[in-house]
Amino acid sequence: MIRFLPGTTVEMNIDHGIQDFLNSLFAANGLVLSQVLQLTGLSAHTIQNWVKRKFVSPPVNKKYDCDQFCTIVMINMMNDIFQIDQVTQMIRYVETLCGKGAPTLIYTCFVDLLRQVPGDAIREATGIDDIIGKVVDEKIPGGLEAGDRLKKVLKIMLLTHLSAEIKAEANQLLGALE
Repeated sequence: MIRFLPGTTVEMNIDHGIQDFLNSLFAANGLVLSQVLQLTGLSAHTIQNWVKRKFVSPPVNKKYDCDQFCTIVMINMMNDIFQIDQVTQMIRYVETLCGKGAPTLIYTCFVDLLRQVPGDAIREATGIDDIIGKVVDEKIPGGLEAGDRLKKVLKIMLLTHLSAEIKAEANQLLGALE
């Protein structure tokens, strides 16, 4: 189970569904900037810059709707991996067929997907810890502090390598969006 709603600072239990959570947030017809800041941990300057640069549509009567909020949290969530225009490209790709509501649809589907994928899916599927242990134990007898340190370093290196490969694949898929 995910601990935080992706792209936000909200620690929550989403067993009742992300859509119910969003519906309760937007029951008052939108969020003001201070509420968005509190939920995302972003600065006012950042969000206002995204609006100015047209990554996020401007608030209406100083309120952000659910699609705007979902766009903001998706940019926040993927900002370390993709450029902002790449994130908005993904949103527009779905929006061309789904129309208004696409950012909310994408985000709620993503959260539902996260709820179903094991929290440590990559390491569980590959058995990384066991493989690292086997490789190190062949070189350094088990239980020695040097072996433990080597395992930590190798795990960092392997996760970095796998992250780079996954990022490259994600970039290739993004490039194929038209």
